Amino acid sequence: MRHQQSTSYGESRLRMLRVLRRGDRHDPKDLTIALRLEGDARSMVPGEAIKNLAHRIARDEDHPTIETLALSMCARILAAYRGVRRARIDIVEQPWARLEAGGKPQGQAFTPAGVERRTVTVTGNGERTSIAAGLDNLVLLRTSGFVPTERGQTSEEPTADGLQRLFIASLAAHWAFSSGEIAFAACRQGVRAAIVETFAWHTGRSAHDTLTAIADVVLDSYQEIAEVTVTLREHPYRPADLLELSLDGDALFVAHDEPVGTVEITVARDPG
Repeated sequence: MRHQQSTSYGESRLRMLRVLRRGDRHDPKDLTIALRLEGDARSMVPGEAIKNLAHRIARDEDHPTIETLALSMCARILAAYRGVRRARIDIVEQPWARLEAGGKPQGQAFTPAGVERRTVTVTGNGERTSIAAGLDNLVLLRTSGFVPTERGQTSEEPTADGLQRLFIASLAAHWAFSSGEIAFAACRQGVRAAIVETFAWHTGRSAHDTLTAIADVVLDSYQEIAEVTVTLREHPYRPADLLELSLDGDALFVAHDEPVGTVEITVARDPG
């Protein structure tokens, strides 16, 4: 005889755009939300009820960050539906950039702020809650000093980059918090700045070395972060003419239809 222990269900791709109005200054929040619930099959919450609750929370509560919004959704769902034993909330935010008019930022006009996305995952069971924030598709470029060196050369030599004088990559980073008492907006801004600055200045022999340096800077800077995962996906651009690499002047690089190289590391804080 078989007995079903639990059921997982939910709603995904809930798209919503909330506009926070502060006088003449408006702030758009462009969100994609997924809710995954676990519990007894006999206590399944109808999909329409899940969507309506998510809409009410997003509309009626003033959440300046996606982290606090996800925490509220998780807590409200667990409180409203006793049959739900575990809830997971995933939110992706597309940032919008304020347009300038007459040399000044316009309070009510915007354009998409590139391809980068902010992310958060909150998981709770009514007793414990975990929070993991992150960013996806941060596109970065280096024109030297970032790739493995040629055999017999050191990374300080002018030609240490070998045949690859250009490196374009999409970077994703996700970090897990050790507690919920966090200034999320300031932390996110600081983590992003640490990632960008380390990428720009680090002179390691490989992409792996630079990712490790990024993770170390993040953990050293933010004691409330317990673990960080950094993923790098290369955009394959190659020189149009290999002879250009022997010259000191400009060079032309073109995109190639090649497999995309991926490097991912996870660094956790020592429990001790």
